[in-house]
Amino acid sequence: MEFNQQPVIFVVEDNIIYQSLIAKELESLSNNIHFYTNGESCISELDKHPSVIVLDYNLDGKMNGLDTLQRVRDIDPDVYVILFSSQKGLNTKEVFLQYGSFDFLEKNSLSLRTLRQMVDCVTSPGGKPLEN
Repeated sequence: MEFNQQPVIFVVEDNIIYQSLIAKELESLSNNIHFYTNGESCISELDKHPSVIVLDYNLDGKMNGLDTLQRVRDIDPDVYVILFSSQKGLNTKEVFLQYGSFDFLEKNSLSLRTLRQMVDCVTSPGGKPLEN
């Protein structure tokens, strides 16, 4: 990524309200944000080389977030993926991390700022992910 180039950010979220909230939170980081409501569309656009993918679990289409994550990993194992989901259950975070997510953030109104900080850290020149 060139220093002057805006980072490419993918947001895979089928809830329009959350799309708007995420857009508002990330707009200061890049004007190159792409929104998808299903995993299939995200996968078909990976040639845009996103710096980070914010991925929900429950999606429109045939693929859920875990399926999408696995396909992303097959195609581009280095792209930074943040699972941003309200999915709850025993060991949810561990399962997502096992399948190649770099981070898992439980979706709620308070976590949007944390999401922005995580994306900013990853997309900033010389940036590194926050330690868990």
